[in-house]
Amino acid sequence: MTVHAPKLLTPEEFASLIEIAITSPSPTVPAFHLAKLISVGYVIVTAKGPVVTGDGLIRITESE
Repeated sequence: MTVHAPKLLTPEEFASLIEIAITSPSPTVPAFHLAKLISVGYVIVTAKGPVVTGDGLIRITESE
């Protein structure tokens, strides 16, 4: 049995994740937040800019 444990984000990093989800393709988030969100798989960068992945959307909904 696999238990899904969300990767830890600071409140500021989580706010950046939400901002990317809402304002993509031109969010204004700190570069180090974007780098962490990419490294944990919550965001990918496409030709249109950063986009929240399915895992990122799950992470957002788990916190509601």
